[in-house]
Amino acid sequence: IVDFVRSLCDVSKEELGDARAGTDGNGPRVFCMQKVVEITYFNMSRIRIVWSRIWAILGEHFQAVALGPDVQLAMYAIDSLRQLALKFLEKEELASFHFQRDFLKPFDNVLLHSKSPEIRELVIRCLVQVVLSSHARVRSGWRNVLH
Repeated sequence: IVDFVRSLCDVSKEELGDARAGTDGNGPRVFCMQKVVEITYFNMSRIRIVWSRIWAILGEHFQAVALGPDVQLAMYAIDSLRQLALKFLEKEELASFHFQRDFLKPFDNVLLHSKSPEIRELVIRCLVQVVLSSHARVRSGWRNVLH
């Protein structure tokens, strides 16, 4: 599964980088990015060691898209991360684990490195929604939220 995830992210990067790939000529296609979101959702229940290896690849991909030059794609990546974070935080985090921190790290990195005020504002709004919806289950993720 790790190799599949890596390959899908590679294809997604190529697809997103090709502005002529859109069927209407108005920008990149997002088919593979949608599939990245889907495989993230469907693989959250994998055993922890596999999930951490998968998320290392997926989180980096979401972050790269969110920090890219296309604001619409960045917003799509951040909104997808928000939806996935809400789902991920439904699971109880075990003591001594830091999966929430790892999962929320792309928000933190985008907030720190994005030059776009719109993107930074969207990240803050997403984190506010995540906290308001899931505050009782947030454990190791607080560091990223409060950073």
